[in-house]
Amino acid sequence: MRLIETSKLKRLRKKIKENHEKEALRLAVARIWEYPEEGKRLKGEFKELRSFSYTAKGQNRRLIYKLEEGTIVLLSFGPREGAYKK
Repeated sequence: MRLIETSKLKRLRKKIKENHEKEALRLAVARIWEYPEEGKRLKGEFKELRSFSYTAKGQNRRLIYKLEEGTIVLLSFGPREGAYKK
């Protein structure tokens, strides 16, 4: 299994300043790496995507990704309102 980050995710990740946020994202990615099917399947125009919920300093976050043949593609993360924007 391979893990790929989109340029959007890389850009968002570089903007994280607080260590607890970085660690929460790292743990979410590790969980998806171990259990790729754990994320909730989305509906409608996002039906090929999955959303994994995690918490960073008491705030809910979503990690958006998709599964392709032997690959996990990490697309975006953040609060629910902003995580799904293209």
